[in-house]
Amino acid sequence: MHAFFENLLPEGDQRRIVGVRHQVSTVFGLLAATGGDNAGSLVLLPEGQVPQPPVYQPLTWEQVNALLHADGTLAQQREQIEAAAAGMPNPRLSISGTQFKMPLFIDAQCMPLRPMGASPSTHILKPDIVRTDISISASAVNETIVMRAAARCGLPVAEVSCQPVTKACLVRRFDRIARADGSLRRLWQADFCQLLGKPSDVKYEHDGGPSFSDCYRLLQMSATPGVDRRHLLRWLFFNLYMGNNDSHAKNLSLLATPEGTKLAPFYDLMSTRVYSGLGQNFAFAIGGESVPGQIGARQVAALAAEIGVRPRYLAGIARAVAADVADAIPAAAKEIDPLLGPSERILAGRLVERISDLARKASARLLT
Repeated sequence: MHAFFENLLPEGDQRRIVGVRHQVSTVFGLLAATGGDNAGSLVLLPEGQVPQPPVYQPLTWEQVNALLHADGTLAQQREQIEAAAAGMPNPRLSISGTQFKMPLFIDAQCMPLRPMGASPSTHILKPDIVRTDISISASAVNETIVMRAAARCGLPVAEVSCQPVTKACLVRRFDRIARADGSLRRLWQADFCQLLGKPSDVKYEHDGGPSFSDCYRLLQMSATPGVDRRHLLRWLFFNLYMGNNDSHAKNLSLLATPEGTKLAPFYDLMSTRVYSGLGQNFAFAIGGESVPGQIGARQVAALAAEIGVRPRYLAGIARAVAADVADAIPAAAKEIDPLLGPSERILAGRLVERISDLARKASARLLT
């Protein structure tokens, strides 16, 4: 129970900020302050309260930008936004993960509205990661390109776009669907750490978290295990080619659908190996090996034996994904190019070159 609810909360610095802001530190206290709108269908309310009709604050994208960035020059604009929200319930929103994210409701005119209280959102806005201890440039462009490349490779992924005013990656939520009257219905969702009873600080395999075979076996819960396991294997090789070393179990979820519980669309895909300050080992051990440069055909064969599939079948999936990746990366970058500024376009070009190089080297190791 603890792991299930703890995984609804943000991690790391974001959790500490929430704790300081609301003067709470326990999982119960944090969820009491922020658990109104979570991933999936759960709405946590204080005892005696009942769900209220949704309330939204209309904003412009420039105002969203002011709320996103803690720039002193935007302080006055932020104060005006908060003053306009007087009388509305305070936002009670919780998005898991280490990165700062902003839930939004995007209307039919593609304008943003700020969910207040426990009101559901339709999208999650992910600005560039900003760290004083690690140089991480253009993470929003990175994620947008890699996610769109995954879609081009035939992987089921969340829909993403580049939001130019805020310079952020805008992700459409797959755990929310619109009803005929325009209201939102929440869909049940749980990530693999929740389902396997692992708290968010035990999400990496080398630290006691779920292994890839644990995740593969968990898909016996799916209404379509064969289809979903093939998607999961394609996801694994796509991450190896992209240099996404942060592809851990919390980045996998099951989702309630009309046909039953299935593997949710993939999310949080980006190339982490392009940043020297981030972990250089793969999140999962493949055939006992987690150093990307040491993962080759022998490790793929060992993984096949571990999960009970034929080595030829697994090698065929690795080969098919490699063939798709080569064209998908530059094509995905070209799609968002008109929305990028000059400096972002240069960074995007460098990212494409680096990711393409990683993909070529990784596929060569796996397929020889």
